[in-house]
Amino acid sequence: MPRMERFARTPQPIPLSGSWVFGSPPSTLSQAASLFGEWLVLRAAPIESDHYLGVPLARAEDVTRALRGALLHHAVDPPPALSGHAPDGRRLERAHAAFLALPDIRDQHSSSAVSGAAIVLPRDIAPGDYQAILLAAARWERSGMRLVLGRLGAMRLARDEDSGRSLDPGCWIGPARRWASVTPIALDKNPGDLSARNPAVAAEAARRAEEIVARACAHICLPRPTAVRVMRRSRFAGVPPAPAFMPFPRHGSGFKRVCVHVELRFEEPVAGPLLLGVGRHFGVGLCGPWRE
Repeated sequence: MPRMERFARTPQPIPLSGSWVFGSPPSTLSQAASLFGEWLVLRAAPIESDHYLGVPLARAEDVTRALRGALLHHAVDPPPALSGHAPDGRRLERAHAAFLALPDIRDQHSSSAVSGAAIVLPRDIAPGDYQAILLAAARWERSGMRLVLGRLGAMRLARDEDSGRSLDPGCWIGPARRWASVTPIALDKNPGDLSARNPAVAAEAARRAEEIVARACAHICLPRPTAVRVMRRSRFAGVPPAPAFMPFPRHGSGFKRVCVHVELRFEEPVAGPLLLGVGRHFGVGLCGPWRE
């Protein structure tokens, strides 16, 4: 059976090796779906510290880069789907693993702190890469699953065996016609001055940003949305405004991206995970189904 069909017809978690499982998305044979597929969800575990207050969602990039680094460190021979680079060092052209920092977005109980993390694999991942990532995760677990986050301190993760709503992949996958950003989308081009005092200049920048976001949907195999609205704040309560996630990337001397929150509408329901923009592999650009 082709791998895409196996994803679509297997709604339950798939056992891979030992006691580790990746969760499979729901059936997508009759609807458009993003190129991302199975999830491995990890919850934030308590640590022994009188000063630990949690990691703010605005530092999602720090969590996801540390998560990627931990898996690379524990991989015997890091596969391209994990590193994002070809054997010759060039940036990988095909889809590869994404890393997420997950908040609690339960209505009025929403929180701006990171309550867990996830590793998300592309649907067409090679079987060898698939197993190598799993084995790296298993080796990391034996070492304690600790993430060092610089000035933010440390964070310990654990397998999520009894997740709440915010850590359940089902609440992030849909399908749905309307989606909204939980972490803002990092645009691949500068749209102009979104906060310009001149209304015409700000409106033109917003129009350009909306077009950039619409094109980003095609990068993950989704149809073009019928409507895009860019915003400073997320539709989800408790989520920090877009500027709180900037600069992106937070470290390095590369080009710094403009980040915007968005609301998307599609003609027909689409299935996620919806990870959009140039930060999609590092937890920036995560969207959730929006139901008022």
